[in-house]
Amino acid sequence: MMIVVLGASTVMLLWAVCYPLIVLSMPYAPLMQTAFLRALIGGLFLLLCAVVLRRPFPKSLRAWASIAAIGFTATSIGFWGMFYAGSLISPGLATVLTNTQPLIASVLAGVILKEVIHRNVLAGILLGFAGVAIIGFNGALGNNTQAIFGIAFVISAACGIAISNILLKKLAAQIDIFYAMGGQLAIGALPLWAIAPSPTVAAGLYPDTNYVAILMALAIPGTALPFLLWYWLMAKAPLNQLNIFSFLTPIFGLVLGGVYFAESLSHWQWVGVMIVIVAIVISILPKKRVKERSCPV
Repeated sequence: MMIVVLGASTVMLLWAVCYPLIVLSMPYAPLMQTAFLRALIGGLFLLLCAVVLRRPFPKSLRAWASIAAIGFTATSIGFWGMFYAGSLISPGLATVLTNTQPLIASVLAGVILKEVIHRNVLAGILLGFAGVAIIGFNGALGNNTQAIFGIAFVISAACGIAISNILLKKLAAQIDIFYAMGGQLAIGALPLWAIAPSPTVAAGLYPDTNYVAILMALAIPGTALPFLLWYWLMAKAPLNQLNIFSFLTPIFGLVLGGVYFAESLSHWQWVGVMIVIVAIVISILPKKRVKERSCPV
């Protein structure tokens, strides 16, 4: 259990760093260009690791169809919504709202994966979502119409991520981890390339060393490594339990927003943070006593 807690928390911290990095990349290149290069570099890095480590290559058409579906939902839709949202609303708020996806994923997990949600996990999901809602909507009250579009992009990204998590759970331990994650990132990058302002990859490679550093941070520790760790965790714990840790990302995001972008929390947002922490504690409590009273969704 401790490995799952540490692993999931690490994934959320790495993902939380992405929104501030997206904001920092904006002066150097168009958003979709950076999104495309982030996914492509991250995917090629993992595929190169697969070749060097001589991992088993997925040979079936069904396996690659699953990888492509994950790439379209997690990378194409997820990055599309994430990058455009990062240009319209603050990094902290964007990070918070992305994490409405655990509630979406928990419903899908019950319907598609037939996962049984224990009462304390269900309570944690609902309570965590309430905390995220308090943080997010309180932060959006003072914004203009631009924030509404930003929130819409974030929700689109959250839906894509939630669907990809269901597909990942069904795929976990069936396909080599490096090919699965590297393949989905590389395939998912293609639609991003199609909607990028420039049709050439070279046009996105600016000589500025700051942009290169930001891009590599987005691609490797911000994308390749957390996707790899998340896929590994899928085989270790139920999706509903793992998704609870997604509520940590808003807290990490708000801290990073405060440090690097001078974002400050209101009293209500602090209330939301405390609710999220309580939700995570409730969800990871021992479940033996409530096993017989589990409630399917």
